[in-house]
Amino acid sequence: MNYSLIIPFYNEENNVQNLVDEILVNLKKIKNDNRNFQLIFIDDGSKDNTFEKLKSNITKDFSSVIIKHKNNYSQSTAILTGIFNSKYENIITLDGDGQNDPKDIEKLLKEYEKGSDMVIGWRKNRRDNFFTKTFPSYLANYIVRKFTNSKIHDHGCALKIFKKNKLDDLNNWGDFHRLLAARFSYNDYIVKEIPVNHNERIYGKSNYGFFRVIYVILDLLYIKLFKNYKTKSIYFFGLFGFLSFLFSFLVFLLMIYLKYAYGTSFILTPLPILSVFLFMCGLIFLFIGFISHLITNQSKTIDNRENNIAEKIEFP
Repeated sequence: MNYSLIIPFYNEENNVQNLVDEILVNLKKIKNDNRNFQLIFIDDGSKDNTFEKLKSNITKDFSSVIIKHKNNYSQSTAILTGIFNSKYENIITLDGDGQNDPKDIEKLLKEYEKGSDMVIGWRKNRRDNFFTKTFPSYLANYIVRKFTNSKIHDHGCALKIFKKNKLDDLNNWGDFHRLLAARFSYNDYIVKEIPVNHNERIYGKSNYGFFRVIYVILDLLYIKLFKNYKTKSIYFFGLFGFLSFLFSFLVFLLMIYLKYAYGTSFILTPLPILSVFLFMCGLIFLFIGFISHLITNQSKTIDNRENNIAEKIEFP
Protein backbone atom coordinates (compact mmCIF):
# COMPACT_ATOMS: atom_id res chain seq x y z
CA MET A 1 0.00 0.00 0.00
CA ASN A 2 1.24 3.49 -0.86
CA TYR A 3 0.52 6.68 1.04
CA SER A 4 0.42 10.44 0.47
CA LEU A 5 1.42 12.28 3.65
CA ILE A 6 -0.18 15.75 3.83
CA ILE A 7 1.06 18.35 6.32
CA PRO A 8 -0.45 21.86 6.47
CA PHE A 9 1.65 24.72 7.87
CA TYR A 10 0.77 28.25 8.90
CA ASN A 11 3.51 30.48 10.36
CA GLU A 12 5.55 27.50 11.55
CA GLU A 13 9.03 28.48 10.33
CA ASN A 14 10.64 27.45 13.63
CA ASN A 15 8.97 24.03 13.63
CA VAL A 16 9.62 23.02 10.01
CA GLN A 17 13.18 21.72 10.26
CA ASN A 18 12.76 19.44 13.29
CA LEU A 19 9.41 18.11 12.10
CA VAL A 20 10.58 17.31 8.57
CA ASP A 21 13.76 15.66 9.91
CA GLU A 22 11.71 13.44 12.21
CA ILE A 23 9.27 12.55 9.45
CA LEU A 24 12.04 11.54 7.03
CA VAL A 25 13.80 9.41 9.66
CA ASN A 26 10.62 7.53 10.50
CA LEU A 27 9.38 7.10 6.93
CA LYS A 28 12.71 5.63 5.86
CA LYS A 29 12.34 3.02 8.61
CA ILE A 30 8.90 1.87 7.51
CA LYS A 31 9.33 2.20 3.74
CA ASN A 32 9.66 -1.12 1.92
CA ASP A 33 9.00 -2.77 -1.45
CA ASN A 34 5.25 -2.85 -0.76
CA ARG A 35 4.95 0.53 0.93
CA ASN A 36 5.99 3.89 -0.50
CA PHE A 37 5.28 7.48 0.47
CA GLN A 38 4.62 10.84 -1.17
CA LEU A 39 5.26 13.99 0.87
CA ILE A 40 2.91 16.97 0.41
CA PHE A 41 3.68 20.15 2.33
CA ILE A 42 1.09 22.94 2.18
CA ASP A 43 1.96 26.46 3.32
CA ASP A 44 -1.45 28.00 3.99
CA GLY A 45 -0.47 31.61 3.29
CA SER A 46 2.14 32.02 6.03
CA LYS A 47 3.50 35.49 6.74
CA ASP A 48 6.89 34.23 7.87
CA ASN A 49 9.58 32.10 6.14
CA THR A 50 7.72 28.80 6.38
CA PHE A 51 7.68 28.29 2.60
CA GLU A 52 11.40 28.99 2.26
CA LYS A 53 12.12 26.49 5.03
CA LEU A 54 9.99 23.90 3.27
CA LYS A 55 11.78 24.44 -0.04
CA SER A 56 15.13 23.90 1.63
CA ASN A 57 13.92 20.49 2.84
CA ILE A 58 13.14 18.93 -0.52
CA THR A 59 14.39 15.35 -0.41
CA LYS A 60 15.33 12.85 -3.11
CA ASP A 61 14.22 9.95 -0.94
CA PHE A 62 10.51 10.47 -1.60
CA SER A 63 8.30 12.06 -4.22
CA SER A 64 7.52 15.52 -2.87
CA VAL A 65 5.12 18.39 -3.53
CA ILE A 66 5.41 21.79 -1.85
CA ILE A 67 2.55 24.24 -2.32
CA LYS A 68 2.03 27.78 -1.10
CA HIS A 69 -1.48 29.24 -0.87
CA LYS A 70 -2.06 32.84 -1.90
CA ASN A 71 -3.80 33.54 1.41
CA ASN A 72 -4.54 31.86 4.71
CA TYR A 73 -7.69 29.90 3.81
CA SER A 74 -7.96 27.29 6.58
CA GLN A 75 -6.42 24.05 7.73
CA SER A 76 -9.10 22.06 5.94
CA THR A 77 -8.57 23.94 2.68
CA ALA A 78 -4.87 23.15 2.94
CA ILE A 79 -5.64 19.46 3.48
CA LEU A 80 -8.00 19.46 0.51
CA THR A 81 -5.30 21.04 -1.66
CA GLY A 82 -3.03 18.23 -0.58
CA ILE A 83 -5.66 15.61 -1.39
CA PHE A 84 -6.19 17.02 -4.89
CA ASN A 85 -2.43 16.89 -5.46
CA SER A 86 -1.94 13.42 -4.00
CA LYS A 87 -1.09 10.48 -6.27
CA TYR A 88 -1.87 7.67 -3.85
CA GLU A 89 -5.24 6.40 -2.62
CA ASN A 90 -4.26 6.29 1.06
CA ILE A 91 -3.91 9.61 2.87
CA ILE A 92 -1.96 10.39 6.03
CA THR A 93 -2.44 13.79 7.71
CA LEU A 94 -0.25 15.35 10.36
CA ASP A 95 -0.16 18.80 11.98
CA GLY A 96 2.69 21.15 11.12
CA ASP A 97 3.10 22.48 14.67
CA GLY A 98 5.24 19.57 15.88
CA GLN A 99 2.76 18.34 18.49
CA ASN A 100 2.00 15.10 16.63
CA ASP A 101 4.77 12.50 16.92
CA PRO A 102 5.91 11.09 13.53
CA LYS A 103 6.95 7.90 15.34
CA ASP A 104 3.24 7.10 15.76
CA ILE A 105 2.73 6.81 11.99
CA GLU A 106 4.07 3.25 12.06
CA LYS A 107 1.67 2.29 14.83
CA LEU A 108 -1.32 3.66 12.92
CA LEU A 109 -0.17 1.99 9.69
CA LYS A 110 -0.11 -1.44 11.29
CA GLU A 111 -3.73 -1.06 12.40
CA TYR A 112 -4.83 0.53 9.12
CA GLU A 113 -3.36 -2.26 6.99
CA LYS A 114 -5.49 -4.80 8.86
CA GLY A 115 -8.45 -3.50 6.86
CA SER A 116 -9.72 -0.22 8.34
CA ASP A 117 -11.11 2.68 6.33
CA MET A 118 -9.63 5.15 8.80
CA VAL A 119 -7.31 5.06 11.80
CA ILE A 120 -7.15 8.18 13.96
CA GLY A 121 -4.90 9.07 16.86
CA TRP A 122 -6.15 9.62 20.41
CA ARG A 123 -4.17 12.20 22.38
CA LYS A 124 -4.89 10.68 25.80
CA ASN A 125 -2.26 12.80 27.54
CA ARG A 126 -2.51 16.20 25.91
CA ARG A 127 0.24 18.79 26.39
CA ASP A 128 -1.97 21.86 25.98
CA ASN A 129 -3.46 24.53 28.22
CA PHE A 130 -6.44 22.91 29.92
CA PHE A 131 -8.86 25.85 29.82
CA THR A 132 -8.15 27.17 26.32
CA LYS A 133 -7.62 23.90 24.43
CA THR A 134 -8.03 20.66 26.38
CA PHE A 135 -11.38 21.37 28.05
CA PRO A 136 -12.99 22.81 24.87
CA SER A 137 -11.77 19.70 23.05
CA TYR A 138 -13.31 17.38 25.66
CA LEU A 139 -16.58 19.28 25.43
CA ALA A 140 -16.62 19.27 21.62
CA ASN A 141 -15.86 15.54 21.45
CA TYR A 142 -18.61 14.78 23.97
CA ILE A 143 -21.13 16.72 21.85
CA VAL A 144 -20.00 14.93 18.67
CA ARG A 145 -20.43 11.51 20.28
CA LYS A 146 -23.92 12.46 21.46
CA PHE A 147 -25.02 13.71 18.04
CA THR A 148 -23.45 10.98 15.89
CA ASN A 149 -22.80 7.25 16.09
CA SER A 150 -19.07 7.90 16.40
CA LYS A 151 -17.28 6.36 19.40
CA ILE A 152 -14.05 8.27 18.81
CA HIS A 153 -12.60 10.06 21.83
CA ASP A 154 -10.49 12.62 19.97
CA HIS A 155 -12.03 13.79 16.68
CA GLY A 156 -9.68 16.77 16.58
CA CYS A 157 -6.47 14.76 16.37
CA ALA A 158 -4.75 15.68 13.10
CA LEU A 159 -2.81 12.41 12.92
CA LYS A 160 -4.97 10.06 10.88
CA ILE A 161 -4.86 7.67 7.93
CA PHE A 162 -7.82 7.16 5.62
CA LYS A 163 -8.91 5.99 2.20
CA LYS A 164 -9.25 8.84 -0.27
CA ASN A 165 -12.04 7.12 -2.19
CA LYS A 166 -14.22 7.14 0.94
CA LEU A 167 -14.46 10.92 0.92
CA ASP A 168 -17.92 11.99 -0.22
CA ASP A 169 -19.08 15.43 -1.40
CA LEU A 170 -15.42 16.43 -1.50
CA ASN A 171 -16.13 19.60 -3.43
CA ASN A 172 -18.54 20.89 -0.77
CA TRP A 173 -16.79 20.16 2.47
CA GLY A 174 -15.10 23.45 3.31
CA ASP A 175 -13.70 23.14 6.85
CA PHE A 176 -14.20 19.40 7.22
CA HIS A 177 -11.22 18.21 9.25
CA ARG A 178 -12.76 18.46 12.72
CA LEU A 179 -15.49 15.93 11.96
CA LEU A 180 -13.86 13.74 9.34
CA ALA A 181 -13.79 10.68 11.63
CA ALA A 182 -17.41 11.32 12.66
CA ARG A 183 -18.41 11.51 9.00
CA PHE A 184 -16.71 8.19 8.27
CA SER A 185 -18.57 6.65 11.21
CA TYR A 186 -21.80 8.27 9.99
CA ASN A 187 -21.32 6.45 6.68
CA ASP A 188 -20.70 3.13 8.51
CA TYR A 189 -17.05 2.89 7.48
CA ILE A 190 -14.55 1.06 9.69
CA VAL A 191 -12.87 3.61 11.97
CA LYS A 192 -10.26 2.63 14.56
CA GLU A 193 -8.61 4.74 17.27
CA ILE A 194 -5.05 4.36 18.54
CA PRO A 195 -3.53 6.21 21.55
CA VAL A 196 -0.66 8.42 20.38
CA ASN A 197 1.92 10.74 21.86
CA HIS A 198 1.30 14.46 22.10
CA ASN A 199 4.18 16.91 22.31
CA GLU A 200 4.15 20.32 23.90
CA ARG A 201 4.16 23.16 21.38
CA ILE A 202 7.63 24.73 21.45
CA TYR A 203 7.32 27.51 18.88
CA GLY A 204 4.42 29.55 17.56
CA LYS A 205 0.87 29.70 18.87
CA SER A 206 -2.34 27.81 18.28
CA ASN A 207 -5.14 29.34 16.22
CA TYR A 208 -7.88 27.42 18.04
CA GLY A 209 -9.76 28.31 21.20
CA PHE A 210 -13.07 27.88 22.96
CA PHE A 211 -15.05 29.07 19.90
CA ARG A 212 -14.25 25.75 18.23
CA VAL A 213 -17.09 24.26 20.33
CA ILE A 214 -19.58 26.55 18.58
CA TYR A 215 -18.10 25.63 15.20
CA VAL A 216 -18.45 21.92 16.00
CA ILE A 217 -22.12 22.41 16.97
CA LEU A 218 -22.74 24.21 13.68
CA ASP A 219 -21.01 21.39 11.80
CA LEU A 220 -23.23 18.84 13.50
CA LEU A 221 -26.38 20.81 12.74
CA TYR A 222 -25.35 20.94 9.11
CA ILE A 223 -24.69 17.21 8.99
CA LYS A 224 -28.09 16.46 10.48
CA LEU A 225 -29.98 18.84 8.20
CA PHE A 226 -28.11 18.44 4.93
CA LYS A 227 -25.63 15.51 5.32
CA ASN A 228 -22.93 17.88 4.17
CA TYR A 229 -20.37 20.34 5.46
CA LYS A 230 -20.18 24.11 5.60
CA THR A 231 -18.18 27.01 4.31
CA LYS A 232 -17.26 29.98 6.46
CA SER A 233 -20.66 31.56 5.76
CA ILE A 234 -22.25 29.13 8.19
CA TYR A 235 -19.78 30.26 10.86
CA PHE A 236 -20.45 33.94 10.21
CA PHE A 237 -24.24 33.72 10.39
CA GLY A 238 -24.15 30.88 12.89
CA LEU A 239 -22.26 33.03 15.39
CA PHE A 240 -24.98 35.67 15.26
CA GLY A 241 -27.54 32.89 15.60
CA PHE A 242 -25.97 31.52 18.75
CA LEU A 243 -25.62 35.00 20.23
CA SER A 244 -29.33 35.57 19.58
CA PHE A 245 -30.18 32.28 21.30
CA LEU A 246 -27.96 33.24 24.23
CA PHE A 247 -29.58 36.66 24.69
CA SER A 248 -33.02 35.10 24.33
CA PHE A 249 -32.21 32.69 27.14
CA LEU A 250 -30.81 35.47 29.35
CA VAL A 251 -33.93 37.58 28.81
CA PHE A 252 -36.06 34.55 29.68
CA LEU A 253 -34.11 34.08 32.94
CA LEU A 254 -34.55 37.76 33.78
CA MET A 255 -38.27 37.44 33.13
CA ILE A 256 -38.54 34.46 35.49
CA TYR A 257 -36.45 36.23 38.13
CA LEU A 258 -38.68 39.33 38.10
CA LYS A 259 -41.76 37.14 38.28
CA TYR A 260 -40.77 35.12 41.33
CA ALA A 261 -38.52 37.63 43.13
CA TYR A 262 -40.68 40.71 42.76
CA GLY A 263 -44.02 39.38 41.57
CA THR A 264 -43.79 41.30 38.29
CA SER A 265 -46.36 40.01 35.82
CA PHE A 266 -45.06 38.85 32.43
CA ILE A 267 -47.54 41.08 30.61
CA LEU A 268 -46.25 44.22 32.36
CA THR A 269 -42.85 43.97 30.65
CA PRO A 270 -41.73 43.59 27.03
CA LEU A 271 -39.44 40.72 28.06
CA PRO A 272 -41.60 37.81 26.74
CA ILE A 273 -41.83 39.44 23.31
CA LEU A 274 -38.12 40.25 23.34
CA SER A 275 -37.18 36.69 24.30
CA VAL A 276 -39.30 35.21 21.49
CA PHE A 277 -37.99 37.81 19.03
CA LEU A 278 -34.35 36.98 19.81
CA PHE A 279 -35.04 33.25 19.55
CA MET A 280 -36.63 33.68 16.12
CA CYS A 281 -33.71 35.85 15.02
CA GLY A 282 -31.37 33.02 16.00
CA LEU A 283 -33.28 30.58 13.82
CA ILE A 284 -33.28 33.03 10.92
CA PHE A 285 -29.50 33.59 11.16
CA LEU A 286 -28.85 29.84 11.22
CA PHE A 287 -30.93 29.15 8.13
CA ILE A 288 -29.44 32.12 6.29
CA GLY A 289 -26.05 30.50 6.89
CA PHE A 290 -27.25 27.12 5.66
CA ILE A 291 -28.85 28.58 2.53
CA SER A 292 -25.85 30.77 1.72
CA HIS A 293 -23.65 27.69 1.98
CA LEU A 294 -25.80 25.77 -0.46
CA ILE A 295 -25.77 28.69 -2.90
CA THR A 296 -22.00 29.04 -2.61
CA ASN A 297 -21.52 25.34 -3.31
CA GLN A 298 -23.31 25.63 -6.63
CA SER A 299 -20.49 27.80 -7.97
CA LYS A 300 -17.62 25.68 -6.67
CA THR A 301 -15.62 23.34 -8.85
CA ILE A 302 -12.45 21.39 -8.27
CA ASP A 303 -10.68 23.60 -10.81
CA ASN A 304 -11.31 26.66 -8.60
CA ARG A 305 -8.87 25.23 -6.06
CA GLU A 306 -5.99 25.87 -8.43
CA ASN A 307 -6.71 29.58 -8.01
CA ASN A 308 -5.70 29.28 -4.35
CA ILE A 309 -2.15 28.27 -5.23
CA ALA A 310 0.59 30.91 -5.43
CA GLU A 311 3.49 28.53 -6.05
CA LYS A 312 3.93 24.79 -6.51
CA ILE A 313 7.12 22.74 -6.53
CA GLU A 314 7.22 19.02 -7.38
CA PHE A 315 10.10 16.58 -7.05
CA PRO A 316 10.77 14.45 -8.92
